[in-house]
Amino acid sequence: MNNNITVTINADNRQFIIKAFKGQNLLNALIKNNIFIQTDCNGKGTCGKCMVLITNAAEKGSRLACKYKIMSDIELNILSSDASIDILTKGKQLNIEIDPSFQKNLIKLTPPDINDQRDDVSRLKNALLKLNDLSQFNDIKINYKILRNLSEIIRKDNYNITTCTYCNTLVAIESGDTSNTFYGIAIDIGTTTIACYLINMINGETVDIVSHVNNQKKYGADVISRINYTIEDTTGIEVLKHTIINQINEMVEVLCSKNSISQTSIYNMTIAGNTVMIQMLLGISCKNISMAPYIPVFTQNMDFNGDELGIHIGGVVSILPGISGYVGSDITAGILASGMIESEKYSILLDLGTNGEIALGNKNGIIACSTAAGPAFEGANIKYGIGGIQGAISKIQLVPPLPGDNIYRTIGDKLPIGICGSGVLDAVSELLKYGVIDETGKMLNQNEIENVDLSNRIVVIDKMKQFLIEKSTNNNSIYFTQKDVREVQLAKAAVSAGIKILISEKGISYNEIEKIYVAGGFGNFMDINSTINIGMLPKQLKHKVKSIGNSAGSGSIMYLLSKDQRKKATQIKKSTTYIELSNKADFQEYFVDSMMF
Repeated sequence: MNNNITVTINADNRQFIIKAFKGQNLLNALIKNNIFIQTDCNGKGTCGKCMVLITNAAEKGSRLACKYKIMSDIELNILSSDASIDILTKGKQLNIEIDPSFQKNLIKLTPPDINDQRDDVSRLKNALLKLNDLSQFNDIKINYKILRNLSEIIRKDNYNITTCTYCNTLVAIESGDTSNTFYGIAIDIGTTTIACYLINMINGETVDIVSHVNNQKKYGADVISRINYTIEDTTGIEVLKHTIINQINEMVEVLCSKNSISQTSIYNMTIAGNTVMIQMLLGISCKNISMAPYIPVFTQNMDFNGDELGIHIGGVVSILPGISGYVGSDITAGILASGMIESEKYSILLDLGTNGEIALGNKNGIIACSTAAGPAFEGANIKYGIGGIQGAISKIQLVPPLPGDNIYRTIGDKLPIGICGSGVLDAVSELLKYGVIDETGKMLNQNEIENVDLSNRIVVIDKMKQFLIEKSTNNNSIYFTQKDVREVQLAKAAVSAGIKILISEKGISYNEIEKIYVAGGFGNFMDINSTINIGMLPKQLKHKVKSIGNSAGSGSIMYLLSKDQRKKATQIKKSTTYIELSNKADFQEYFVDSMMF
């Protein structure tokens, strides 16, 4: 096929020009050229998020990229690019003793002579044994890569060497004193975003951070869509594995290049993520996680050589332990970062991302569950929903302080292109507050709404009531629909019911809960008053809510920097019990009760 058609793309204040063939699907052409656009349904035409604005063809106007065939030269604007997404990387301030599992030590070997003809490995092993009496090095593992160059390295600087060791494994050996060059990388792999932290393992300093939208998003917005992709396409799991591995390598390269650090000086990489993301990283089928009884291949902590996974660092990749198929190592990391495992008082960890996970407990044990809440709050099931990108409506106030003011605010104060999670939450809360919807979630008729300005915003499109947020002259008006309200009801009811189930399982009252830690990007930006107003969180906990940012990233850093924190992460796994909500007889009752506003 001849790629002789020119497609000019305007996105994020930049212009791209790509070539396509006649009849090619526009979404496929964009993906093939690494231009990413929201496609929550993986191009099935059901989510409506891959909307583009065609500006110079016979068919001008808004079109779904997944349904558009390129027939001639076109120019278009991408309305919701992931490139400008606002990714939360800030986490809880760490207060831990720096004592990493990886150790770098300067060693002075005794040179051989005619009376000391020990082989080089024996000489090295004996020197390591003398170092703090580390008896595990009796059975030290040395891989071929090190063995091949061992003789040259130890002699290069007159038998002065620096070793990097992990448990009973020699990870690296370097000539001379390199003990002050000691770096690690901590990663949080989310379904939507990836955050990568470059850490100085001597003093614990975060040297730099890089964050990107997870490139796997083009294969589906949620884990189930991605699992379905691997089931429908026999090469799917390998595609998703290489997608994430390549992206991690690119992020590592950026961090090292910016900070003049060799990638071989990254001795340990720690990774936290939900169980599906972790298995996809390793190229392991997730099919069994998607169907009852939801069994993952593993949830234990694991260590792999970077080379083994194709990750370009000089050491070992460590996977944090998870809890179950739907409560992953990101929640273990969050529990670790919150400190709730060390308190006698009860706390709740609430992580609302693409999925919603909840943990409740204290030093005596934790119970956790997962709810299908996240997609609504990340915009996936909302008609005009988008991620937290430039131009996303993030705050809504239907009766603004000053007459004539906009009823919304957008991220970056840009022109509105959709509604992100915090805006979705505000929308429902405000519609409820001013009587546009009733306690059942029903959107009222114009003549039933007291505020005339608000009643005039009610329209009926495709036989469904919709509330006008922003009117536009180019067919890109933004509405909040009756179906959107129902989606939020389902999501908030799932979260509320999950909390009630865990509290019932523990046999405690709201008064016994000291803190409710809210983690993740959505949790960081959501308005607590809106959350309480719609009934997602119980009003008894209003003054106990504390945002802890990217707790998965914080926990991954703690796991990187401290042996003690690794032990705690293992203890969290052992002491956490997963509660399958669908198996609880009273969950449906709690869920139905929580549907009402």
